[in-house]
Amino acid sequence: CRVGITYPDIYEMQIKAIFEAGIELKKRGKKPIIEIMVPLVGNVNELRVLKKKIKEIADKMIKQSKIKLKYSIGTMIEIPRACVTADEIANEAEFFSFGTNDLTQTTLGFSRDDAEAKFLQYYLANGIYDKNP
Repeated sequence: CRVGITYPDIYEMQIKAIFEAGIELKKRGKKPIIEIMVPLVGNVNELRVLKKKIKEIADKMIKQSKIKLKYSIGTMIEIPRACVTADEIANEAEFFSFGTNDLTQTTLGFSRDDAEAKFLQYYLANGIYDKNP
């Protein structure tokens, strides 16, 4: 989400491409399901800012095309702060997805690849962990 806030042109281009594709599919008789997942949200205000921008672009494109198109905006819960503030984020997000790789890395302080290849077996053998986290 930081990219979308610090470099809004990048997100704008991506959002336009998503809705152009959705509109084109609808013209061809398809039924696209557009779900936009904003990554790395830790603060509800980050999602609010980006959601507002997404809705502005989407609604403008839908209005101009005169094609009805449904969409939803959610987030990836992948940093510990998002878990702590999930109740607030839930008021803005229409769906959540959980990024367990990133949550594992930032919560436990190690990557799954490094842990399994280098030290996890010793932690399990010494009872530090009773199972692979």
